[in-house]
Amino acid sequence: MPIILGIFCVLPLLLGVVAEYSVCRWPKHRLWRLLPPVLAVLLAALVTMLRLQVWEAEHSPVTQLLFVPGLPTVCLLVGMLLGWRLWKYLWSPKVVRDRRD
Repeated sequence: MPIILGIFCVLPLLLGVVAEYSVCRWPKHRLWRLLPPVLAVLLAALVTMLRLQVWEAEHSPVTQLLFVPGLPTVCLLVGMLLGWRLWKYLWSPKVVRDRRD
């Protein structure tokens, strides 16, 4: 069970954090920030289409599609959100208020 959670949840989450933070940190153009989420959605759509084409069972593939491309994609997108929030927290200007007594 820990291996499944690591492969399907933790690994995409960490990849999302690293990808989004690095894309937000180093390139100067804001358009590069859209690249990881767009690629993640396109990859999930491609995996879903490929899995639907090779599906040969008689029952519904919905549970399989939710688990294999669905769960890692959600974890990847949450990781990208966390990477963006980390970048925003570390690199946005801070407001310092002087306390005058």
